[in-house]
Amino acid sequence: MQNHWRHTLAAAAILSVVLSGCGQAKPLNGTQSNQTAKQPAHQTEQGQTSGGGSNSQAPAAASEQSKISKVIKTYYSDAEFTKLVEQQAKIEFKNEADQYLAALNQLKKTPDDTTISLCKEISFKSAVLKDGQVTVDLSLPDAARLGSPGEEMLLDALKKTLFQFSEVKTIEILLDGKQVESLMGHMELPHPIKR
Repeated sequence: MQNHWRHTLAAAAILSVVLSGCGQAKPLNGTQSNQTAKQPAHQTEQGQTSGGGSNSQAPAAASEQSKISKVIKTYYSDAEFTKLVEQQAKIEFKNEADQYLAALNQLKKTPDDTTISLCKEISFKSAVLKDGQVTVDLSLPDAARLGSPGEEMLLDALKKTLFQFSEVKTIEILLDGKQVESLMGHMELPHPIKR
């Protein structure tokens, strides 16, 4: 009788060890093999991407270096819409060709409570320099339309902003890709605007 119990207990103990061992072994082995398989691949990808330990910071440094920053003058209306207010702002762009659009987009931001952006609702689609002329293509929703003094200040703000770049000799402003006589119906828009 005692032998029977011993055999039964021994068999149960062996069975429980085997079952618990199998139950743990599969996920552990599976996890380890997956991790083992993934780690070298990940390390290999990192190695290929970074080119080794000494160059691991090179891509980050290159992406930071690819952004150029410049401090420019920007122009806004005073709170009473009576005059232009000059401010300084830092713009960032990837290459020299993008600096004109970055400068124009900076005009959309209001720097403080005492100034008003004349371009807040304007969408600047492109600003491309070719042979000394920067061609600006913009969209002007109804919310962006100003009265006569506002339109005059807007044109002055655009001229002053773009003519601060010495390479810009003339400005061609297009409304949705087309030449128009006036942006908002109050001021004549020359084609091109000369320095």
